[in-house]
Amino acid sequence: MSIQKILLEFEPKLENLLRVLKEINKQEKYISESDCLKVAGYFSLPLARVFSLASFFDLMNTRPVKKKIIRVCSGGPCTMKRSFEIIRQIEMLLKIEMGNDSHPKVKLETMSCLGLCDQGPVMMIDEQVFEKVRPETVDDIILDYL
Repeated sequence: MSIQKILLEFEPKLENLLRVLKEINKQEKYISESDCLKVAGYFSLPLARVFSLASFFDLMNTRPVKKKIIRVCSGGPCTMKRSFEIIRQIEMLLKIEMGNDSHPKVKLETMSCLGLCDQGPVMMIDEQVFEKVRPETVDDIILDYL
């Protein structure tokens, strides 16, 4: 679906801006500067406002994504449920470090709360959400997914 078609699905009202950006990110896998420019024009907003919203959220990308992204929730409830042990297990399994972009196929990041606090700790691989992850199940999840 083209950006123009996505825009036409929504009225150019401010309350639809985030929905439009999420849909573009879903379809294109990222939101380019030219996409932000089109959205800004459609909503009659400054480019900086659109880009700042697109770049604010952990689950939206403003650059092309060439790697699998593994995200682990760093919110309070997930941290209390050992999310940092999960991160350490992933680092050891894949021989990567949090935030280091040197691995050719995978990037490991923390993310803000997804609102699944009762199901934590939460991990995502690309768009797939894994709930109630334990350090001892991390290897199987990652090796099955990758």
